[in-house]
Parts: sequence; structure tokens; C-alpha cells
Amino acid sequence: MLALSEWQFLLGLTTGVEIRKGRLMKLLYTDMSQDLTEILTEQATSYAQKGKRVFYIAPNALSFEKERKVLEYLPQSASFEITVTRFTQMARYFILNTSNPKTQLDDTGLAMIFYKVLSHMGDDELKVYGRLRKDSNFINQLVDLYKELQQANMTVLDLQHLDQVEKQEDLLRIFSAAQDLLLAGDFDNQSKLSAFFKEITSGHLDKALSNTVLVIDGFTRFSAEEEALVALLNDKCHQIVIGTYTSQKAYSANFVYGNVYQASVDFLRTLAQTYKVTPDYVTTDKEGNPSFARISRLLESRHDFSTVDEQLTTQDKQALQVWEVVNQKEEVAQVAKSIRQLLADGKRYKDILVLLGDEESYKLQVGQIFRKFDIPYYFGKEETMSSHPLVQFVDSLERIKRYNYRAEDLLNLVKSGLYGGFAQEDLDLFEYYVNFADIKGRHKFLSDFTANSRDKYDLDRINALRSQLVAPLDKLLNSRKQKGSSLLKKLVAFLETVQVPSQMAALTAKASEAEKEQNEQVWKAFTQLLEQVETIFGEETLSVDDFLSILRSGMLACDYRTVPATVDVVNVKKYDLIQPHSAPYVFALGMTQSHFPKVGQNKSLLSDEERSRINEATDEHRSLDIVTQSNSQRGHFVAMSLFNAASEQLVLSQPQILNETQDDMSVYLKELLDLGLSLVEKGRNRFEAKGDQIGNYKDLLSTVIALNSSHLDADLDKETQTFWSVAVRYLRKRLDKDQVLIPNVIDDVTTTKVDDQVMQLVFPGEEPLKLSASALTTFYNNQYLYFLRYVLGLEELESIHPDARHHGTYLHRVFERVMGDSSSENFDDKLEKAIAQTNQEQPFELLYTEDQESRLSRQILEDIARSTASVLRDNAAVKVEREEAKFDLLLANSIKITGIIDRVDRLTDGALGVVDYKSGKNVFDIQKFYNGLSPQLVTYLEALRQTYKVDADQLFGAMYLHMQDPQLNLAQFGLDKLAAQAHKELTYKGLFVASETEHLAGGNYDLQKTVTYDKEDLETLLDYNIKLFTSAAEVIRSGNFAVNPYTEDGKSVQGDQIKAITHFEADRHMGQARKLLRLPSRGKKEAYLELMAKDEDKNQMQVAEKIVLFPVTDQAVTADNKDQEDNHVD
Repeated sequence: MLALSEWQFLLGLTTGVEIRKGRLMKLLYTDMSQDLTEILTEQATSYAQKGKRVFYIAPNALSFEKERKVLEYLPQSASFEITVTRFTQMARYFILNTSNPKTQLDDTGLAMIFYKVLSHMGDDELKVYGRLRKDSNFINQLVDLYKELQQANMTVLDLQHLDQVEKQEDLLRIFSAAQDLLLAGDFDNQSKLSAFFKEITSGHLDKALSNTVLVIDGFTRFSAEEEALVALLNDKCHQIVIGTYTSQKAYSANFVYGNVYQASVDFLRTLAQTYKVTPDYVTTDKEGNPSFARISRLLESRHDFSTVDEQLTTQDKQALQVWEVVNQKEEVAQVAKSIRQLLADGKRYKDILVLLGDEESYKLQVGQIFRKFDIPYYFGKEETMSSHPLVQFVDSLERIKRYNYRAEDLLNLVKSGLYGGFAQEDLDLFEYYVNFADIKGRHKFLSDFTANSRDKYDLDRINALRSQLVAPLDKLLNSRKQKGSSLLKKLVAFLETVQVPSQMAALTAKASEAEKEQNEQVWKAFTQLLEQVETIFGEETLSVDDFLSILRSGMLACDYRTVPATVDVVNVKKYDLIQPHSAPYVFALGMTQSHFPKVGQNKSLLSDEERSRINEATDEHRSLDIVTQSNSQRGHFVAMSLFNAASEQLVLSQPQILNETQDDMSVYLKELLDLGLSLVEKGRNRFEAKGDQIGNYKDLLSTVIALNSSHLDADLDKETQTFWSVAVRYLRKRLDKDQVLIPNVIDDVTTTKVDDQVMQLVFPGEEPLKLSASALTTFYNNQYLYFLRYVLGLEELESIHPDARHHGTYLHRVFERVMGDSSSENFDDKLEKAIAQTNQEQPFELLYTEDQESRLSRQILEDIARSTASVLRDNAAVKVEREEAKFDLLLANSIKITGIIDRVDRLTDGALGVVDYKSGKNVFDIQKFYNGLSPQLVTYLEALRQTYKVDADQLFGAMYLHMQDPQLNLAQFGLDKLAAQAHKELTYKGLFVASETEHLAGGNYDLQKTVTYDKEDLETLLDYNIKLFTSAAEVIRSGNFAVNPYTEDGKSVQGDQIKAITHFEADRHMGQARKLLRLPSRGKKEAYLELMAKDEDKNQMQVAEKIVLFPVTDQAVTADNKDQEDNHVD
């Protein structure tokens, strides 16, 4: 720990600066209509011509733009005598050759120091922050506070008046330990400005500084550290010139609170008072755009409550425009079109600046749309490396250890493209199996994979692959605690084993120039991070968890350093860094209330109240920033800078919808509208008959494709139709030269006919078409869904975990055993034996013993079996004829219908019926049957009729048995009715022949009037069912499969839309949906039967033969064994 005297010594180095008498500082100011950089460059040039070394200082975020602008104004001869830089970089120039062998640490290195400090502290040592010791966000906040204290000329000893004494003690303990660590490791523990300050104080730089001139531009405030440095340099340098923007009226005003120039006036007056200097108002011969000057004066008058006898002119309204656009995408597109128009008028990309109100939400849109419009751009913000494969590799490595081999993390690691050079086919197989078998946890990944599905997976191959993937990984992750240097060696050995360096080289070899540069930056950042880990943690004992956490945090904090590929690009950056006179043409996007003005927020460890108390307790040369207190004045100054950013034209745009939420107009835009500017609505009519609505060739082509003939005729006026007709003719001529045709694309989701060769492979013409009840239901649900399942043979991803299909199969097996048991045992014993035998079957034993959830599912199924079995007890009137009865029907010698009937029953009079077990609730609905959505029971009756060679008058019905354990509402039924209601829930439901109902009495069958049919009605149902099959077969054979999910009301779609494949949208494509025929409830059964009897199905069924794009594979798979939908939960 540092002694108090040592802290006081360090404190004394950076505080208590007195302003000594020296040369007078020169303070300059001018109106925003003038170019201050040009004025200051002239000052810099005059000193350079006198042989002085000039440093032109700009804020950190503006130094690159400022350098470019200064160089434009400099005469060629002076360009080498003037250095455009920032305070920190200037300090490096002067202390570069001083003896300072200490190791430099960046933010990542500082974070490691704090990580190391906190790892040595227990939760009980830190009263407030004990539980945050390993939190990366907390460590980053400590780094920020450490740097902020340096900038404020403070140390941790100044943090006296915090809300809690324990908080102060924690911070003092943490920072003192960090300072000890920095000193012990001979790390550089002071900022560049502090080191520069120390060298100046020593007198070593007096000679060099005596010939130095500082020109300072772009500031409206200094940090305490910068303020102290400027004070010291003012006594040592030949001259310091500081310039800022404000009006003469604002500077001379007695009251400036709320003035648009308050920030710069306060800055200027403080400097003037401190250095006893009178600021000079300066101008240039070049007059700025009078429109922006007039608007600035009018806005200033609104805020200082004065009057100005000026009005906006037509020229002003052209120079500054306020746009309103519906959403961000259209907003960026409108800006892109305007940029293309400027280029057509002879302007250059470098003349255009695009500013963003919300960088993150616009970044992706700007990139995509500007590329579409062939606009080269440079995004000024540093881009995070987090999406690079190497960073994802490190991130996944740490997560695998932290979450004990979570499958998604391991798969992300091996799919990063840097792991082991495995073939993509092998990685796909491994991923597919891991998802199927639900492999998770270290133990499972290190053990042989054994689960399989009908021998579908080659376990020998998969296990060999598993070993190659996991063995080197586990060797690293299972390491014991050891020195950081040892873990680094193991990491390097692991990276070599899995071929990361060679994979990075291969990745770089096939990359573009920009990507190569990014790869080099990432690799350099990674190696530098490893070096810092070696330096800081080399002798420290670390666990693998902590080691990987340090690497992950370091890599996720890295950014790319980007420079524009060429000078002639459109610059894109956030608007709050704007300076007046930045470009001839400026577009500011996202200028909504939420983002204009920007509201600064305090996200540090110190609250605003604590900062205020600390500042009050320290002298004036040391202070912490209180961001929220300066929001208003900073917002005003940025707004005025923005309104003067362009020399020719400024466009301020606001979308009504920003980040998918509605946002209000900025108060500044409302002020501009109050001054007389008009609100221009842009992008409302995409097909507007204006030349500036054509961005470029690509945009014109996409617009023409969207503008199909139906739109042209229906929605556009004569002038617009003529405009686009001419545009289309021009485009066709251009395309004809390249022998390219404009595709006739329409908005409908259409398909194309399946190739005849494919249809012949899947449905050989010489063989009957194979169908089933569930396949027919799929066809009438959505023809394209049938195509995917039965032509392409697509399947849902399998899982080792039981789902509804497995549950249904389990219950089927139990009931099959019970009903097939002819022994003399009582029914309950038969049931328990059937359950035990089913549990021991290999598929079910594997499925239902995998984990606790599976075992719970089995227990619930057993309860359902016991509950449902009550209806299966001996019934004298009914005899089980057959179970699991397979059938093959041949219709019209062209359709083969296959299926399995769960149970065939025979009454005492010889009539036959079918029972289908369901794990979901099903009833026979004649409306659904008529529309092709419920053919199963009638199909099974047809199977009985043909298999047993019986007529319709020898059938008694077809029914579902819902396998369930009824859950009843006690409040609804009461205790006296519970038993009856429970029995009612467990009855057979379906369709029954009316003449046979006397044999079905006893309560086990739900014999409502709507489900009983006479023999003639049954014949009608059977005949109509054949017609459903033949109609479907005709469409299937044709190879035309429409995207036509069904709709019951014409307003919403109930059929499967398969949006991910078809892009079907109910609001846009409702006309393609198949609307079901719905009849009133009263007399519904009779009405549908009458329709069936009249054979009007061709007009009513609306079997569409429209068409939609789909991929045709070289191979097609016949998928029609036993359909599993019989066990599907509806």
C-alpha cells in the first residue's frame, strides 16, 4: 500500500498550479458563418513563416478531420512546420526521448491490473463491491474512473464525500492495491499529459517550448488536466492561440444562461478572466452562406429574447430542408437518391457528409442501401472485432468452460472456421447428431455416443469425430490451477494442435484486401493480449476459468482501426461530433426528439451528487465532469454547429418510426418550422414521376420490377404512367445491349411446375399414386406443404426426447397389448402388465429414461393409460375383431391408399366399426370433412368396406378415443357431477350409423344427433371421400403445387403458411388462400350432405392450380410409409 505521504507527493505533481506571468494568450472568436479553422490556419501559417514550431491542437475525436481541413488551407511551403494533432499526441512528441523504460499499458492492460487486484480480495474485504469482483462491466468502470481521475488532476484520496463510507473505503482499497501493483511491476502509472507536465516543470523542455506555438481549435471546455497543462505551457511557449465560435452579441450580453452560445461564451470568459486577456472578434474576407447565417441569427434571437428584423427567403428554404420520412429504411434510401442526383450534377463524394442521430440503429441500413446505390462511404466510428472468427473462437472457448460444455458453445467453436480444418460435411453431421441426442455437459461429450434412431447414424464415424474434436479441447480446459505463463504455453500448444494459425492464414489468403487488413489487426491484437497476460499474470497462479475470462474480456474490447480506402468517399459519422463548415452538402438522419439533442447520461461509479460534493471540496484546478449539468448548453452548441455544418445545402431528416417505435419531432426541428421552413414529406410515393426519384441503375431496375402492369393500370395517374413507361423503355434498351431481360415478377407467391422427370421419379406413371388419410389432409391444408413433405421428402429435426408422436405410439402399444390379451386375468392386472411390457421395449425404455423430464412424461402417460382404460373394459355388445389392421386400397386403378387402423370392432349383429386412438382431442366435423381436412374416419370405413367385402349397411361407425386423464373444474361441475363428467370425457366420439345406435347404448359412445347418419348418408360420405382423393391425385400428378393455406373466414389464415420457405403473408396474399365453404350451423349436416350428393365439389372446393418458386432437387424421396399423423396432437 502507498503511504499517505506518497499519495500527497503524487497529488502535488498535478495540482496547485499557479498562473505565472508570461506572454499574453491570444483568444479569438468569430460567428459560425465564418470558418474559424481557416482563420486559425492563417495564424498558424504566420508563426510557421517566422520559424516557429506550430502544434495545431484539436479534440481527440476531431483530429483526423481537422488535419485534413488544415492541410487544405495551408500553403505548400508551411505544411511541414505545422503539426495537426491532439494534446496527448503532442505530449508524446516532447517526452519521446526522455528516459522512461516503464511498460506502457492500454485499457485492456489496466483492466487486467484491476482484475488481478480484485482476485486477491475476498467478498468480505469489499463491503459494497464484494460481489462484483469478477464482473467485467465493473472492472471497465474502474478503468474509466482511474483515467477520469487522471484527467481531473485528482487521486483516489479526493473521493471523500461519497454516499457511503464503505464505498469510499472499497475504492481506496482497490485503487491503492492497483497503484502498488503498477509500481511493483514498473508499469507506467501516469497519463501522457502528467508525464509531459512533469517534464515541463523540471525545465528540461524550456528551450524547445520557447520556440513552440500552440493553436487550439474545436474546444468549448478543457478537462482539469488539460487546463493545468495549458496554464503551464502559456508560461513556457512562445504563444498560445485559442479560438472558438460565438457571436458578438452573445459575448457582450450580460445574461447568457440559455443562450445558444452559452458553452463557448463561458469557456471564452473563463480563459479571459484567468489570463487577463481581451478576446478578439475576427473575420475573413470569405463570406459564408448567408442563408445559414440568417437562420443562426433568428435562432439566437429566440433564445436570448431579442428581436431580429429578418425573414427567411426562398433561397434559405432551399439551403436548409427538413424532411419527414415514414421509417429509417426509406429515409436512408431518399438520402442515397439525393446523393446520386448530386453526383449527376457534377459533385464529388467527398463533398457530402452524412450524420447519424443513432449510430447503432442506422449502421446496417446505411451499409446495405449505400452499397445498393453504388455509393462508397467511410464510417468514422471504430468497429468492434466481436464478429471476427478469432474473437468468436476465444469467446466460445471461455463459454465452454464456464457453462460446462454447453452444446451451442462447443458447436460455435468448431464452426468458427478456425478449428482443426474439419470438412464441413463432418461438422454438419456432428451438429445434427448433437442436436438429435441432446448432448450437453462435459461427461456426455467425453463419453461414447450411443443413442441412435433406427440405425440412422454411423456411431463409429461420429465417435471418431467426437474424439478428434473434444480431446485437445479437454486437455486445455481440464488443466489445474498454475502460473499464467504455464497456461499460456498450454494455450499456444492447443492452438497449434487445432491448427488455428494455419486456418487464420488460409482465411486471410482468400480474403479481400479490406478483410486481410482486418485479419492482421485481429491477430496483432490477440498476440499483444497474450504478451500483456504474460507480463501481468506470468507469475500469478490462475485457474483456467480466470485465464480464459481475461482473454475473452480483452478480445471483446478490441476495435478495428479503420481509414478510408480513398479520399473521394461519403463520410458517415455521428452528428454530435460535427463542426461548422464540415462539407458542402450535409444530410443529418434520425433527428428525432430522442436523439436531437443528445442527452448525456452518467454511467460511472460516482453519481452526479457525489461528483458535485467532491468538486466543492477541492480547489478550482481539480474537478470531475458532471455530464448531466451541461446537457442544455452542450445541446445548443452542437445544434448551432450542425445548422452551420454545410456550405451549400443541409438536410435534416426525421423518421416517424425509429427502432420500431414511434418518435416525436425534435424541438430544434420544431423551432426551424416555426421560423418558416416547410416540412417536406419524402418517400410517400415510391413511383413519383420525378427524375430525382431514380437513384441509380440498380434502384431503377428494382423499382421497375416492383412496378408490375397491374399497379401501372390501377394506382398511378396518367403523368406517372407515362414517366415510368418511358423509364422502362430506356431500361429495356440498356438491358438489350447486355442481352438481359427484365423478369416479369409479380407480388403473388407463385410456383412453377415440377419437372416431369422429377415427378416420374417420385410418382412413376405406371404405378398407382400412393396416398394416405394424413397425406390427403396435408394436401388440403396447403398444397405446397404436401410438396415439401411428400415430393421433396423434408422432415422435421429428430430428437431423442419424446414428443407427441412418441406419446401416442406408447399409448397405442399399451392398448394393443391390453385388448389382445385373452388370458383369464382381471382387466386391471392385464393393464398393469401391458404398461410394464411397453416400458421395457427398447425404444420406449431409451426415450423415457433419458432424464427426469422423460421419466415424468412416462409417469403421466401411465396415468393416462389407466384413466382411459376404463372405457376399454369388457363390453358385451362389442367384440374386438382386429388390432393394428393394415390396409391397401386401390381406387380407380390409379390411387393406392395405405394406412393402419388401430382397432376394428364388431357388434353382436355383425356390423363393423373402427376405433382410432388419439392423444389429442378429435371429433368428426362434417364441415372439415367436406373441405378435405378430416378424411381419416371415412377413409377407414372405406377400408373396412373393401377389406371385409361388406356394404355400407354392415358398418356401425368410426370413432376416436381420446387418451387422457381428465382434468375437471370443481367449481364448474360440483362434487355430485364430477364422476359423470369424467366418464363423458372418456367416451368414443365420431360418426355413427343411426340404425346401430341401440347396440351402442350404455354411455361409452357420444351419440349426438349431429354425428349419427343413416345408411344412405354414409354412402354419400364414402363416395365423396373417394372424390376428395381423386381430385387431389389429379393435381398432384400435374406437378402444380400452389401455396394455398386454407382460411375459414377470409380474414385470417389457419392452414400452415410455411413462411420461412414461401414468404406467404396473410395481409398481402390472402387472395391465394383456399377459402373453406362454411354453412350456417342450423341444418349444417343435411346441407353438406346435399352438396355432396349433387356432386358440386368442383366449383366449391376451389382446388387452385396456381404456381410458386421452389428448388427442384436432382433426387426426390418417396415418403409414404406409415404416416405418423395418426398420433398427432391436434
